[in-house]
Amino acid sequence: MRFALRTTAPARRVARSAGAVAAVALGASLMAAPQSYADSTPTTRELLDACSWADSCEFHPQSYSTYTGPNHQVGATAYNCASQTNQHRIDWSDTTASTNSVGVSITASAKFWEVYEVSVETSYRHDWTTSHTDTESDTVNIPAGYKGWIERGTAKQKATGWYEIHFGTRYYGHYIWYVNNYESTGFNNDAPKAGYVNFKDAKMTAAERAAHC
Repeated sequence: MRFALRTTAPARRVARSAGAVAAVALGASLMAAPQSYADSTPTTRELLDACSWADSCEFHPQSYSTYTGPNHQVGATAYNCASQTNQHRIDWSDTTASTNSVGVSITASAKFWEVYEVSVETSYRHDWTTSHTDTESDTVNIPAGYKGWIERGTAKQKATGWYEIHFGTRYYGHYIWYVNNYESTGFNNDAPKAGYVNFKDAKMTAAERAAHC
């Protein structure tokens, strides 16, 4: 959700557009994410891109948490067509990219991401990266006539907050714009083992046996 702050607005009127609602007087406290009027609004992408050339661009963190991402298969499925339990090596590589709630792609060179990264690391003392890749080889025991695979739940982190962007000249009619309710998630570099890697197996179906044995 985006919000703009008028520098001069003796007669205030509400114009709901792309989520813009209520006004905030210049100099008002910014302890919480502000709200204001807007006659027309830039897109979220335009505002975040403007971080690279605006007079100032700040991110104000509001919360931080860690969690385990959803389980997903890593590596290929192995099939044991033998008559006894056999060991199989499964090589896998898994990349966890940082994403956000506004649908704007994140790159290490993006100014809005640099601002976010520095602010979150300073506020919560947690390292952040745009992308992290783990590569491993695991040996698993697969019973006769079974298939086996590896599932992973990745250690992740999340931080929320809002952007405050100042312009030297009016941008879409205003000197200050906000991007509220911003959230990014990514790999938890500080506790990479907080996730899990599990071995799974199941009896092959007739179709699987015909295809792989």
